[in-house]
Amino acid sequence: MPVAQPTSPRTTPSENAASHPEFAHEEGRLAGTVAAMLHQIAVWEDRDRNVGADLETSVTMADTAEEHAAMLSVHLSQPYFGSLRVRVGGREQTLYVGKHAFLDVKGGAKEGHNVVSWDSEVGSLFYTQSLNWTPRRGGLGTIRRRRQLDVAAKQLLRVTDLYDDEAGGDTGGREEVLIRRLQEQSTAGMRDVVETLQPEQNEAMRAPAGTPIIIQGAAGSGKTTIGFHRLAWMMNAERREHRARPEACMVLMPNKVLAAYAARVLPDLGIPAVPVTTPEAWAVGLLGLEKLEVTDRTLTLLLTDHDNARRALAWRRAKLLGDARMLDVVRAHIQTKFLTALQGQRLQEQIEIPGREPVTFSQTEQELHALLLDVFAADPLSGYRAAFRAVLEAEALARLNVSEAQELGVLRQLSVPLTSLLGRVFASTTPVTEARRLLGSAEALSVSGLLNEREIRLLLADPLQSIPNPRRAHADVTELPVMLAVQALTGGIGRQVGRTLEPFDHVVLDEAQDYSPLLYALLARATRQGHLTALGDLNQGMHGYKGPSSWEAVLAVLPASAGVASAGGARVLTLSRTYRSTRQITELGARIASTYNRAADVVGVDRDGAEVQRYSGGVEAALIARAVKDAQAAGHENVAIVTRRAADADRLSTELHDHDTDAQPITTQEHRYRGGVVILPVNLAKGLEFSAAIVANADADTYDESTEYERRLLYVSASRALHWLGVVSAGELHPLVG
Repeated sequence: MPVAQPTSPRTTPSENAASHPEFAHEEGRLAGTVAAMLHQIAVWEDRDRNVGADLETSVTMADTAEEHAAMLSVHLSQPYFGSLRVRVGGREQTLYVGKHAFLDVKGGAKEGHNVVSWDSEVGSLFYTQSLNWTPRRGGLGTIRRRRQLDVAAKQLLRVTDLYDDEAGGDTGGREEVLIRRLQEQSTAGMRDVVETLQPEQNEAMRAPAGTPIIIQGAAGSGKTTIGFHRLAWMMNAERREHRARPEACMVLMPNKVLAAYAARVLPDLGIPAVPVTTPEAWAVGLLGLEKLEVTDRTLTLLLTDHDNARRALAWRRAKLLGDARMLDVVRAHIQTKFLTALQGQRLQEQIEIPGREPVTFSQTEQELHALLLDVFAADPLSGYRAAFRAVLEAEALARLNVSEAQELGVLRQLSVPLTSLLGRVFASTTPVTEARRLLGSAEALSVSGLLNEREIRLLLADPLQSIPNPRRAHADVTELPVMLAVQALTGGIGRQVGRTLEPFDHVVLDEAQDYSPLLYALLARATRQGHLTALGDLNQGMHGYKGPSSWEAVLAVLPASAGVASAGGARVLTLSRTYRSTRQITELGARIASTYNRAADVVGVDRDGAEVQRYSGGVEAALIARAVKDAQAAGHENVAIVTRRAADADRLSTELHDHDTDAQPITTQEHRYRGGVVILPVNLAKGLEFSAAIVANADADTYDESTEYERRLLYVSASRALHWLGVVSAGELHPLVG
């Protein structure tokens, strides 16, 4: 989950200078490092020093040097945040760990003020519990000391030893530093957790490259933050053949509010060029239907219809639409259609080749049939249509035995007849119409043999008849993966580069419990094998009708890359600790979650805070206004009022004006969270966190105690706060929070 940035000062030099015996030594080392960095920046910025053999080379060298200078300048205020005292081959040395590597060329390898990067293999040693490692060169290495160094504005603020073998080993300093950071106030951004990455988070972030990873963790366990840091880690040169390029990656967020949020914070991790979008926006963009309105009529029915039988039918149908088997159902239907369309077709064209008599290139129906079967078997990323054309062109060039210089002329002459043939075979196969044609035909659904009669009847049913459709062109979110499957098989899927498609280098999915197994299968197809990181919590699923019933259903469609297959393929890594909230808030959330969560208990950081504040029996808006003022009086600037529905947020935003309280409403995905007091529905609050949160309408009428889905929503609402939580009801409070 997004974690807030610090705004309050951590400490002052005078508070810590006398308490650590090596404070003065570390101050001197910091001053030397800053001076060395300043000298290197000056060298890079001196264009007279960066001269090449010619003007063009000189300009390029100077521009590159200036880029290096600008990058290093950002880290001048905090060159590093920790150090390691290590012994390798009988020799001891101290390594300093920062967010950006720095090699002090002037100082030399031995005496220089070098800094290793946090995302390097050596940098990883700062976070692990292990005390031994094997360097690439040399014998066994041993950690003698780990030290946290709080640095800001080029000043050393605090020295905390995390481990010291001369002082008895583990000092408890890691927990001390963590709690200090968690107690700081929040802003509307995400805190860079590089300084306080915990061992289990570090292990999840550095899971072997090329292995699909699902990070399962409770609210506040740092899933989103760790996923983003893993993406940055993937871009380090040490990942070698698995290294990811920022522009070739993609981050999928569940809604536009969180997508805009992520787009703001990723540059702070040094990866500004990563595209961030929602699954729906990516899908319609790939389909070339950006103006298509995406609806969620299933959710509307679940929230408004009181007919439990109809709700259950809609739920089951949506789950089946997202079943991973649907990719093969679509595949069987499409292949049958294309083979049928190929019947009676043949290709014959006279080709003129300079210096030779005209020659005829022809393909019988049987030959075309065999070539199309080869295309089906290859399962190309580019899709059947483009691959069939490429196979026919290759066949023509081979049969005609033309030189490389003559190939372009031959392909030009074949262009019109090939386009005509492809048009006849692949005619009227657009993703939207073909998906709906499939879902409306019992015969088409039965071709694959994967669906039984009951499942076919379920897909043919229409439990959403009572929910109106938009007047404009639209697609339902539950149908979209099936449409995307048609696109993947016919026109290709992946990252658009000009007119071609290539696999994404790496894809990160946030709120992964809300994406269907079919969508996972399609993303695995669109991404380098093994390069997918999913971040989620099955216990927070707000859209279970779309998501998987278990992570096993997802693991089954996520292959690892060939080089790491021996490691066991896709993996689920569990973050067992939550860092977000105080003990009081965590205990309340655990009480709610225990009514449906069968998983092991989540352990919170033992951080004490204010008791949960309860407001009931009065005018709702007045109670909320009082809660806001209490939160602000406690020193919290970023306050969220979380409602059950968007309509409640709009209504209360207006009513709060009468009680001298302004709250920015965030009721659609187009709104942006920029801090301060906001009021928003729970579906848009999910994934965000705030210094203080207030759960509005926290009663059994709003959150039906007998319905698991409603209890999940109440849990999400109550787990948004870092430091201060209030629950409000005009009547009696909900039994789980009262």
